[in-house]
Amino acid sequence: MRWTEDQLRAIETRKKNLLVSAAAGSGKTALLIERIRRIVVEEKTSVDALLVLTFTRSAAAEMKERLSAALMAELEKEDVDSDFVIAQISRLGAASISTLHAFCSRLVRDYFQEGGIDPEFKLGNETELSIMLQEALEDLFEEKYQEIPADGETPFSRLVDMFTGNRDDRELKSLVENFHYFLVTQPDSEKWCARSLSYFELDAEGFWQSPWGRELDSLIRTDMEGAYELLESAYALCRDTEGFEKTAAQLQEDFFAVGLAMDALEEGYDDFRNALSGIRFARYSGNKKADAETSDHIKDLRNEAKGIVQGLQKRLNLDLTEALAQLAEMKRPMEDLVGLTRDFQKKYQLKKAEKNLLDFNDLEQSTLRILENPAIAAEVREQYAYVFLDEYQDTNDMQEAIIKRIVRDDNYFMVGDVKQSIYRFRLADPTIFIGKYRAFSQETDALNDLITLSQNFRSCQGVVDGVNTVFEAIMSPALGEIAYDERARLYKGLDSEGPYVKTQVHVIENKTDEDTDPIVGEMPAVEMEARFIAREIQSRVGKPFYDTKTGEERLLQYRDIGVLMRSVAGRGDVYAKIFSELGIPAYFDGGEQYYESMEIGVIMNLLDLIDNHHQDLPLLSVMTSPIGDFDTEECTEIRLFQKEGSYYAAAEKYKDEREDALAAKLKAFYQRLDAWQWDSRVMDIEDFLWKLYLDTGYYHFVGALPGGEQRQNNLRVLLKRAGDYKRSTLRGLFYFIRFIERMKKHKYDLSPPGVLSESENVVRIMTIHKSKGLEFPVVFLSGTGKLFNKRTRNRDILFHKDLGICPDYINLELRAKMPTLAKNICLEKNEMETLSEEMRLLYVAMTRARESLVVVGMVKNLESRLTAWSGPGDLYHLKKAGGLLDWIMQALLRNSAPEIAGEEKRRHLSLPSYDVYFYTAEQSLKHHVSEDTVEELMEEAQAPSEAMWQEVCRRLSYRYPFEGQQELPGKMTVTEVKRLRIQAEALGVPEIPERVALPSFMVADAREITGAEKGTALHFMMQSLPLDKLRAVAADTGALDGLLTEERQRLVTEELLLPELAETIDLEVIRRFFQSELGRRMLAAERVRREVPFNYQYDPRKVLPDWQHADTPLVVQGMIDCCFEENGKWILLDYKTDRYFGEASRKQLIDQYRLQINFYAEALANLTGMPVAERILCLVVMGEQIKVDR
Repeated sequence: MRWTEDQLRAIETRKKNLLVSAAAGSGKTALLIERIRRIVVEEKTSVDALLVLTFTRSAAAEMKERLSAALMAELEKEDVDSDFVIAQISRLGAASISTLHAFCSRLVRDYFQEGGIDPEFKLGNETELSIMLQEALEDLFEEKYQEIPADGETPFSRLVDMFTGNRDDRELKSLVENFHYFLVTQPDSEKWCARSLSYFELDAEGFWQSPWGRELDSLIRTDMEGAYELLESAYALCRDTEGFEKTAAQLQEDFFAVGLAMDALEEGYDDFRNALSGIRFARYSGNKKADAETSDHIKDLRNEAKGIVQGLQKRLNLDLTEALAQLAEMKRPMEDLVGLTRDFQKKYQLKKAEKNLLDFNDLEQSTLRILENPAIAAEVREQYAYVFLDEYQDTNDMQEAIIKRIVRDDNYFMVGDVKQSIYRFRLADPTIFIGKYRAFSQETDALNDLITLSQNFRSCQGVVDGVNTVFEAIMSPALGEIAYDERARLYKGLDSEGPYVKTQVHVIENKTDEDTDPIVGEMPAVEMEARFIAREIQSRVGKPFYDTKTGEERLLQYRDIGVLMRSVAGRGDVYAKIFSELGIPAYFDGGEQYYESMEIGVIMNLLDLIDNHHQDLPLLSVMTSPIGDFDTEECTEIRLFQKEGSYYAAAEKYKDEREDALAAKLKAFYQRLDAWQWDSRVMDIEDFLWKLYLDTGYYHFVGALPGGEQRQNNLRVLLKRAGDYKRSTLRGLFYFIRFIERMKKHKYDLSPPGVLSESENVVRIMTIHKSKGLEFPVVFLSGTGKLFNKRTRNRDILFHKDLGICPDYINLELRAKMPTLAKNICLEKNEMETLSEEMRLLYVAMTRARESLVVVGMVKNLESRLTAWSGPGDLYHLKKAGGLLDWIMQALLRNSAPEIAGEEKRRHLSLPSYDVYFYTAEQSLKHHVSEDTVEELMEEAQAPSEAMWQEVCRRLSYRYPFEGQQELPGKMTVTEVKRLRIQAEALGVPEIPERVALPSFMVADAREITGAEKGTALHFMMQSLPLDKLRAVAADTGALDGLLTEERQRLVTEELLLPELAETIDLEVIRRFFQSELGRRMLAAERVRREVPFNYQYDPRKVLPDWQHADTPLVVQGMIDCCFEENGKWILLDYKTDRYFGEASRKQLIDQYRLQINFYAEALANLTGMPVAERILCLVVMGEQIKVDR
């Protein structure tokens, strides 16, 4: 690989702490692997001396796999120390290349005595821990209620009065839970609490030195500067337009008053507040007669400035003394809250300790506590010569504190991109990266260095220009948290590409009036946008485009397209449905809709009912489902029999007192419920759930519904959750139901496995978060008109790592509640941080595109949006953006009045790197529909009756011309096609079975294992072996034999293979294959696919040249044993356990399988768009690999 100068610096620099700021598509992972490879091979550093940390298990596994492949490739070189490299490969499995939590787990077990931890601890399941957490809260609150004296109050009762609703104490419990989750991410939560509580005692001078005061000063300046610039722009318009002299004088007074207030801020808060309160905006004196359009524009600018000033006047309604007095009054309740949360944490820890469970936060805190011992920290530091941290932008304070204790002065390598930090909801803190970025860029110390990688090797020039155009205009340290300057902007790194393709923006105005088509008027906005994107996709697929990966022009396929959105909730399933209707194959995992699916709802209601019969909603749900099979009339009859009380009581009464058919049906229904209730007490939940599926027939019923395969998939996922539950410490149906409810509430592991494989030719629909790390030739960024979510304003108390505890002011005597000055400051800060995260999400989305980027968004009122987009584009206006589309359009149209050209039906704005199109709702739906086509259809609809009669006669007398073709099935397996060919060539000679079945009286009791079964067992094990483990030990015969023995036993233990079949597997055969040249090539490949199913259209005449009417494609179904990528081409393997004896027998064997392997090769090449370089028949028993020609 050819490295850039900056990449080489990152790879070769030693004896320094390096921060590598790697922009999107800059080859960060390849660089990291290359640096590690050189350290291992060239410096003879053992992999045991490397600590490589990342944030997901899949990323760690991929890193091991790629490093193994890189080291395997070294063995092909002549001057390499093979013994050393082989030793490193064999150690990779146990190397410290893992998630940070896996590292913490190892360290806590190694030093359990120092951490005060039982070394046999288990990591709790997230849902199980969530249930324990709720139990700890319930127990604590019960104890605290009992401590409240009849005629007095306690700290707890004061909090209950302040922070509970009229009906229950859920709000206070939620507050304690949120505070707990916040505190466990602080390296020293005791110090943080003490510092935060001290802010409530500040005087005026101390306030301005505190984080609150510094943040307020910054916020005021930003808003006032925004107002001043708006008024200045309005004044400039007046000055340049004749007839607005009076308006100019008025505006001069306005921005003079704003300027005075800004000067007063230098004197102090109260001086500023007095000056601010004195600003009065007189009635606007425009001049519509002189120039109505200019007058309206000036008025809009002035009104916006007026809104800023009045917003500040409202938020800063108290003088500083009063504001600080309110905060001082809230100190005691905040101390009570800290105490209550600490009590809860102790109780929760005890519950976990009873079951010897830890959570991820416990791991981090225990690790930090252990590393506070200087001797242990020094021992760990000595163990690792190099420390690497991938995705550094996603660390938090706790993780940073841990890492600081294990790195040396000159061995820390951090790589990431703060512009792609999008996990603040998981408490990732991008300011850690930013702080180091700023410090290292100014560093004169030889031990710290910053390297910036700005070359993008993923995207074409059009995409790069599109990204830069937007982010140079909107991203800054204030919003986005980093300057998008010369170092941060993207530079094209691709050597070749096709024609320049501009980024497209499609803006749809979702506004209806009396002339709007009723169908359009009633269509939801999401569906309208989905239909528009579907038509855009249809217009592109099958058209030629230049593929930068292959360096060749080819036709665009569905798999080349990704549709990204901020959230798939309420959108993803709509897109999938619309795409399906329009014939576009799409992949959508539907994770967020999983628990809302009909089949999961019915089964969960059934489980609820089995656990407790006295529940009306689950009872009616199950009764009216196919499980109960009661119709509406029957349910109504039961209700009318007893109109009062619960429905359960009415059903019981009807069952016991009536003797008709409905009563008998009810009795049978309740007998089944009682039997299932008994089963639930004696069976483990996984077996019980499967029994329910079979007893009710519900699993097979949903399989027959539309989308049946996915519905059955969803039920299998619920079984998997039951398996997770079985491995927890919880037991019983009641706790399983709670287990699932907590998973649903916290959105744990919601995604069911999709029926469509992601490697198939489908459009992918996913969130921006899930797209991180992926790339697509064509990206549609959808839903950009959707508004940002700003829900934190509703919370009583906010917690912030810098600003501390920021509560509402609550006075129970006055029954008053209002935000404190601290909370207002924190709200503004949170909003800026949220907007910064949204901006980085936009960066991630736009940089997923390789060749083409298409942005789609809907707005309510295009005219008003155009006015807003063409404003100054300063920080204030960027802060006020409602959604992603606002930022994009502000970047494109700021300080301009857009001139929209083109037909009325399709307005078009052409810019250097963008094409912007504007549509009404109706126009968006008619997009790509030809006027000529519509006219032709209308003419056909008005055809004369005689012609229509002739057409009817013609159709009624129609005779199918290809009747003979019906003898050929529509779908065949490759083996069946091969058999057809052989039969045709044999000229009617009957096929002789390989084995004649013996009469039962001649068969011994112990059934003989057939050769086919032995071959299947060997084949199954070959496909089940973990590649990462194979790569690590393949070069070491002893280690490989050990792995193969272990894996064979695993297949038996997990009941995947019968013991007697496992014994027939010759491990020597498998070892010989993986140590062969072909086996080494496969293990060295970056991409290996095993057991690849396919359906492929094939011309029957290729098999049966004389077949009549065989001009319609035949669907051939098959399974490719194995294929791997080598130099951009597939190497296809077909495993066989056949033997041959002599050259004639060998030739006959090759001829026998030639058709089959060529079928596989043709299907693989056509379905993936990548050629097949070699077709290899692997005779595994004989240890021979034969290349098969066409």
